[in-house]
Amino acid sequence: MDEQTWVISTKDLPIGTVISFDLLDATGNILHKAGMPISERLKERLLSSGIESVSIRGRSEASPDRIKNLLAESFDPALLTELNQSIESTQSLVQDSISLLLQDRPLDGKVLEAGSKKFVECASKDVAATLSKLVTHEGTTESDTIQAMSLRAARFSLLAISTALTQGQSESFAIAVGVAALLHDSSLARTPKLYEKAFQGNLSEEEIEQYRNHPIDSMDLLRRSPGISERTLEIISQVHENADGSGFPMGLRISETKYEASILNAADTYLALIDSRYHKRLVHSDALIYLIANASRGKFCPKAVQAMIKSMSVFPIGSVVVLDDDTKAVVIRSNTDTPVKPIIRLLNSGHTRIDLQESNRSIVAPFVDPLGGYHRLPKSEMNNVLWGLPLAS
Repeated sequence: MDEQTWVISTKDLPIGTVISFDLLDATGNILHKAGMPISERLKERLLSSGIESVSIRGRSEASPDRIKNLLAESFDPALLTELNQSIESTQSLVQDSISLLLQDRPLDGKVLEAGSKKFVECASKDVAATLSKLVTHEGTTESDTIQAMSLRAARFSLLAISTALTQGQSESFAIAVGVAALLHDSSLARTPKLYEKAFQGNLSEEEIEQYRNHPIDSMDLLRRSPGISERTLEIISQVHENADGSGFPMGLRISETKYEASILNAADTYLALIDSRYHKRLVHSDALIYLIANASRGKFCPKAVQAMIKSMSVFPIGSVVVLDDDTKAVVIRSNTDTPVKPIIRLLNSGHTRIDLQESNRSIVAPFVDPLGGYHRLPKSEMNNVLWGLPLAS
């Protein structure tokens, strides 16, 4: 196995873990020698020096580069290039839109519809390839909050569109979902610190109230922009409404909201739980299991969650899993009828492709790399509110 280099967020360095890799700064200088445990003092020293990410050099069968390369081998390279270009152009569209809104200038909704339509075209060709980009773009580090917000909006749109199309929704429905995903956080561009603090879970009471109102603020901000329909604006205002009425800003129940908003609510929660900024991000399969558990309790729309699972399986595209013989593999496609038996490729030299639906092998657990920044979700926390805000008093 060749030596590789990859980047990890400093805050994701696991305290107490003895790693076999040297930690390097951007110029290749060693910050922490292999064989030494990660300490809180080291993390504080790095962060106080302005080092928000570090490079790791060593050998790992599940490094981001290795996963990315395997996924690249699994799909049409022309489509992957098209997806990369679409994500980058859509991210730029969102950034430009935010810039216009911050100047109190209207934006052209038709331009954003064109960006969403491109996502629809890609997902219509291959949903699995499209969803693989949620993993291969995940390691992108954006120091500017508006850039990070724009990339997140593009990924959100991609996931929501893939979910809608898997469910058999029309192209126009999928485009509407995609546009709402791109714009729903628009008003938070005025208060980027509030946007970041929401992921960290440390909002004050005053900030909670301000954040609770951001869907309405986004709707009002966008109302005078041409080409954005009243239905899209209404969907944007309802993204954070939960099926049981426990969401915000209005506390609406599922019968009172647009179905597009139910899809966006589930997709937004999933992306939040796996986001590197979230204070305890979950492995992808546990984020889905959290959605399943809370859909059964009435918190999320079961149809929306079911559509997500059909498109990506219980073990999402691009996630690393451990098989019953302790070998590791990457999920490359879902089997819609058997979501716990996706199609995988082994993380070995041969990269053997196995359809678990036709095999006697099985997945026993998601793989958790101590240097990946991900955590398993304890059963005791399954029914807790992990992402969202306290209910209004």
